[in-house]
Parts: sequence; structure tokens; C-alpha cells
Amino acid sequence: MSLLSEINSIIASVDAEISLFAHHIESGDEINLDGDRVYPLASVLKIPVLVEAFRQIGQGRFSLDDRFELTVAEKNLPSGVLTFFDDGLQPTLRDLLTLMIIISDNTATDMVMHRLGVDAINRTMHGLGLTEIHVPLTIRGIFDDMLVSADPTQDLLELDKQPRKLDGVAFSLGPDNDTGTPRSLTRLLTMIYKAEILDRAACDGMLAILRQQQLNDRLPRYLPPGTPCLHKTGTLGPIRNDSGIIYINDNSHVAVTIFTRSTAQIPDDDLIAKRAHTTAVDDAFGRIGRLLYDSFQS
Repeated sequence: MSLLSEINSIIASVDAEISLFAHHIESGDEINLDGDRVYPLASVLKIPVLVEAFRQIGQGRFSLDDRFELTVAEKNLPSGVLTFFDDGLQPTLRDLLTLMIIISDNTATDMVMHRLGVDAINRTMHGLGLTEIHVPLTIRGIFDDMLVSADPTQDLLELDKQPRKLDGVAFSLGPDNDTGTPRSLTRLLTMIYKAEILDRAACDGMLAILRQQQLNDRLPRYLPPGTPCLHKTGTLGPIRNDSGIIYINDNSHVAVTIFTRSTAQIPDDDLIAKRAHTTAVDDAFGRIGRLLYDSFQS
């Protein structure tokens, strides 16, 4: 069975819409399965934010050692840990970018986005030719749209009882939402790897942060222990995404983005079925990641 057939077989086994774009950096070989389809980025938007941060650092606007004060006004609902920390903490920009990527800290993300400006993020993406990537909303903007209350000080157990609005801007496929395609995110990662965006030192700085990822239940799920996978996940309602670079060996690297939207019709109170479904989707990421690893060994 061909690699493409095996991937299609995995996709067919999951109750979800799945789109993929993979690029083998050394050979240029590509796998495109509906890779130009637009999805909400969810927390994969943090890769464009990382790029813009390093661009502005290179311009001298900021330094990785600059410190910014944590305040309740900038706190966000989790994921992340900063929302639970006392006001007055002064993490460095390096700290914020690291937290933003490796544990997907939403407070760290908005602290960075407020200082960079969302317009700057979009101008940079479009200037790179990645016109399918749009990042007009902060994380708080997403939550304000989909939740009854995005107050970060609320009881998180009560938050779990809130209904989610799944037909608002947060799930729009237009440029009013944080959106992109698998092809565009894979292209962005390839450009970082090849230092086609900024200088080698800046791109290596971004790759070093991505390498520290702690949320590894999707693309790296079944990779051999010790295999570097520099990636960023994204989760929002029915959306489960992952975008990264699998370091197969010194001479073989695959940039790959998989975006998904669940089509499962599961009652809200059937928590066992819901967990089984999300596990099955994450399993598909891992199986595809391992197929790519095995197929591009040489």
C-alpha cells in the first residue's frame, strides 16, 4: 500500500474532516490532501506570533530579555499557568514566547500580541506570500466571542458548565478570524527551517523554542523515543490541529500540518464517548506522523 493510501485509510477511520499538507524538506516531495482548505488555526496561530516577535526583535523594537509586568487586565483563561500567578510578576519576552509555545499559555500569548500588534502579524504573513494566514483576533477576542464570560478570574469549574457558541466569529473561515490552511502553515515552518524569513540565528531561536514542546500527544505520539518534533498544537471546540517539523535524521526532515474538525454527533453528557473520540483523532495524528517518519528515512 502506498503512503498516500495508508494516510487515506487512517483518515477514513476517524469521524472528522481531516486535511493535510506535508513537505519533505530535502527532496521537495509533497503530500497534499485537501491542503488548501481553510480552518480556524486555534493555538497554531502562535507560530505566526512567534515569527513576528523575532522579526521585531531583529528590528531592535524588543529584546528577548525585556520584561513585561503581568496584570489581571492581560490575564486569560487557560491553557497555561500565568493566569494563576500573582500580578506584578515580570517575565521576560523569552519566557513569554516559551510559555506561549510549549504549554500554549494564552495569557503569555496575548501579552505578546498586545505589544506586537495584530496588524503587524498579518502584514508579515502576507508579505511572506502566506496570504491564506489571517490573525486578526487575540486569544481573548476568541474567548469573548465563544463564551458567555471570558473573565479569567471566574471559577473554572463553573466555566466548564458554560455553553460554547460554535457559529460565531471564533469559528468563521473568513479573514475576520484566525485562520489558515495546512499548506500555508507547512510553508511557514519550512521557511523558518531554511532561514528564508529572518537570519539564521533568529530562525534557530524559533526552532529552539518549538523543540521544547510539552504537548506531544498528536504528531509525535508514536515517534521513536528521542525523535525531535518541533511543533505547535491547537484545540478549539471541534477543531484539533498540529503543525510541525519531524526531524527523522540529520539528512531528512518533514514539515507537516494536519488540521481537523470533528463531525461526530455525541451527546454532551456522554463523556466517555467524547474522550474516546478525541483520543481517536489524536491517534490519527500520531499514526500519520509515524508513517511519514518511516517513509522518509533515507
